[in-house]
Amino acid sequence: MEMNRYMKKPRLEEVAYEYVLKCIQENRLKMGDFVSQQELAQELNMSRTPIRAAITKLSGEGYIRMLPYHGAFVAFYKDLPAKGWDQG
Repeated sequence: MEMNRYMKKPRLEEVAYEYVLKCIQENRLKMGDFVSQQELAQELNMSRTPIRAAITKLSGEGYIRMLPYHGAFVAFYKDLPAKGWDQG
């Protein structure tokens, strides 16, 4: 059908964002894990630029912690209780 021609493809940044967020939510990337832009770029077959933008967005949302000169790490996943904190 001709409408398919006019449908927008998702931006690479959005694809990377959804992929990394899903990895965090499914515990494939765990709290404290290093988030490698190079590895993600290879897995998703894209450049590091959209990966970097996605990581920055996730950092703003609290999923990833960016440390200068060290890189990006998975932060505490905010929808899960901290281990031991909920057990008086």
